[in-house]
Amino acid sequence: MTPGSISGSPEPVGRTEGPLPWPPMVVIVAYGCEDQLAASLHALGPGLPVVVVDNGGSDRAQRISQSFGATYVRPHTNIGFAAAVNVALRGYREPGSDVLLLNPDACLRATDLAKMRDELYRSSDLAAIGPRLVNPDGGEQKELWPVPSPWSTLSGVIGATELFSRRWFVSGAVLLLRGTAIDSVGTFDERFFLYAEEADWQLRALRSGWRVGLAQDATAVHLSGGTSADPVRRELLFDASAERFARKWYGTFGWQLFRTASILAASRRLIMARDSEAKLIQRRTIAHYWRGPVRCAQDLDGVS
Repeated sequence: MTPGSISGSPEPVGRTEGPLPWPPMVVIVAYGCEDQLAASLHALGPGLPVVVVDNGGSDRAQRISQSFGATYVRPHTNIGFAAAVNVALRGYREPGSDVLLLNPDACLRATDLAKMRDELYRSSDLAAIGPRLVNPDGGEQKELWPVPSPWSTLSGVIGATELFSRRWFVSGAVLLLRGTAIDSVGTFDERFFLYAEEADWQLRALRSGWRVGLAQDATAVHLSGGTSADPVRRELLFDASAERFARKWYGTFGWQLFRTASILAASRRLIMARDSEAKLIQRRTIAHYWRGPVRCAQDLDGVS
């Protein structure tokens, strides 16, 4: 699949009849990085209903949110990304209304959001759509990713993950969800503390007959990894969510295949790595999967 193509049926359905719904509710899950939150809200501009769910419990984030007219919600603790999204969906969303998930380290203009909305409603079976993602310096980011599976991970041992992937999901950094799809598919799975929750939701949609895609005319600036100052913890949370995803969708046997393939793929990357930092990352990945990422993550405060 090439960037910009749509997961599932390759032929688009005709544009939905009637006026397009507007505006969507914008959900931002914050955790520190208040300057990025301010930049994200500034880029979006006024006139949109925004709910900021602050897992970091920052007084400054509250002041920033309210200065832009956003609804500010502070959970009692860091409840994770999926649970924070659900707080907004269950408490502030009108049934049938669309929702934009926006990372605080991403900047999307309202004009680009409108382009995403237009593209979303060109087909009656699109559940979610994302924009093109670029770095602050203009460099392109990857927006479409293979849905993780034992088979795609096994193909990764020979560096051919994308060649053998049948299903794809769109990055959750900036993601517009169709209201009727939310009503049909449901809210996010709160077992995912951080990472894989958007892949899980989109796989549920894909298996229900929906499709996902990209709006090539819309662009968002994304500071990848900008909301986390600890890359080691980020890697571990990513791997733990991968284990939960594999166990949920493929069972114990599928997880063991996924685990073995992940160790082999990381070993291949370790052999090919040329700098010490890249080698260290692959060694950590091997260690996580050897012991079990979820078990490793349980050693971290606040992660179960």
